[in-house]
Amino acid sequence: MKLGYTEFSFGYAFTENLIRSSAAGPKKAPVFPNLVQEATKGYDVRIDLPGLPLFFQYKLPELMKRDTAREIATYNLAGIMVPFFRMPLMPSGLSRQHELLIKLEKKYPKTVLYASPRMQDLRAFNLAYVNGEVHRRSVFFSPKDIGPLPDPKAHSIAYRDGLSYAWLCSEPKEITVTNFEALERQVLTSFGQPRFRTLRVAAPEMRELIRSVVSNPMREAEPAIATQIRARRAAERPDTVRHLEQPVEDILVAREMARIDLGIELVVAQPREI
Repeated sequence: MKLGYTEFSFGYAFTENLIRSSAAGPKKAPVFPNLVQEATKGYDVRIDLPGLPLFFQYKLPELMKRDTAREIATYNLAGIMVPFFRMPLMPSGLSRQHELLIKLEKKYPKTVLYASPRMQDLRAFNLAYVNGEVHRRSVFFSPKDIGPLPDPKAHSIAYRDGLSYAWLCSEPKEITVTNFEALERQVLTSFGQPRFRTLRVAAPEMRELIRSVVSNPMREAEPAIATQIRARRAAERPDTVRHLEQPVEDILVAREMARIDLGIELVVAQPREI
């Protein structure tokens, strides 16, 4: 059964609610996140604060409402009963997306995630959006935890609201479900790592690692992407301080390459104050 809202709507609402929750947080709480995106004038980042990249692959599931679903009728998966969600994975025969996400996660452990909703219909989705809670009403899966897909056929993740685990099908394998609160705690811990201590340090590494994962045509397009970003930023922020130019450019270029070539959204999490 379709949920009544699209994957695009979910991805937009998730990201927008993430930004909105950041603005409403207490002064000493982590800002989650500062999102570097084209539509944001000024690119609200602090170069001297820690910066942790998070990569989200948005996935829209189907809501399964019948006991004849194979997860129940054939596999009898523990904890799975109707209604439950079935999240599709991109078949390896059509795309290397899952393989590349695993490769990226090896370089950025626990920061590359599939994000999928727990809202069963349009009414629940709209309510979550109005309350700024779409990101909190979502679940997250690690590509590395899922592991390489065993064959080029269709595979999916079966999960249920409230369960701390899910199942990879069609050869059942239990995997961990991460909620937003656990992800937020993980982000706080990661800020202490030297590689994320400041965006000045993290940004060039971010760009280099994305470059190492994307396709050859995208690597060849990188200089043109950088030129377009510099031109846009010069028009929007003519007063930009020169020493801040390169780190922000690195983040924007990395984000654009990841979005176009890998289909993932790059978000940068930063604490509001140290």
